[in-house]
Amino acid sequence: MTGPGAGAPTAGVEAWLADLAADAEALSPAHYRLDLTEEERRRAAGYLNGEDARLFLRSRLAVRSLLAARLGEAPGAVRLGRTRGGKPYLPDHPELKVSWSRSEDLLLLGISEQGALGVDLERVRLIPAATQVLASVYPALPPQAELAGPEFFFSAWTLLEAAVKATGRGLAEGVGDVTLSFPAHGGAALLGIARTGGEPWAASTALLAAPAASGARLMASFVTRGRLGRVWLRRWPPEGADRDDRD
Repeated sequence: MTGPGAGAPTAGVEAWLADLAADAEALSPAHYRLDLTEEERRRAAGYLNGEDARLFLRSRLAVRSLLAARLGEAPGAVRLGRTRGGKPYLPDHPELKVSWSRSEDLLLLGISEQGALGVDLERVRLIPAATQVLASVYPALPPQAELAGPEFFFSAWTLLEAAVKATGRGLAEGVGDVTLSFPAHGGAALLGIARTGGEPWAASTALLAAPAASGARLMASFVTRGRLGRVWLRRWPPEGADRDDRD
């Protein structure tokens, strides 16, 4: 699996959008025992649905392979830890902040050398009773939310998810600390996160095209401490140009 290489940018967020449905040698079952831990294989065995188990294994292989390329290590040697709240971190590389999100067979991985990081990815689609679903976790919606389409829903939803991943508090515990604004041109923006102190938070939300010929649209959100800077987005497997830089 390709990674950013030695010339990778360090400012902002390095991100990869991985297609887990790709017929990639790096995500093949031959790597399950070599590159995954016993605990990861045990988690996969606990899924009742075989496709869910396969997607978990491939997503974890993608995370390990991309991190390994970034760190110059073997995928199986990358140590992944989780805080009590479930936030992933790299015990051997505390200077790097990591976050990832999976939406069906697509995975978004982010790495930052700045402060805390949270990322979230969703396929843009129609959600039944979308306003009620969003209001159940974020009641302070503007009146126009009732008439808004799925892009509005997922810009707000992915921002909320990325924000609580960045704090490590999770949606149930941390969503009440997140404040959004709703610009007149549509979508949602992050105003702040309470009970965190220190530097202010920054966020970026973007519509992305899904890999291959699916025609799907994706909503991706990134939340960091301090200035976000540039999001350096790569797709895997590469589609034409290896890197698509986004502000």
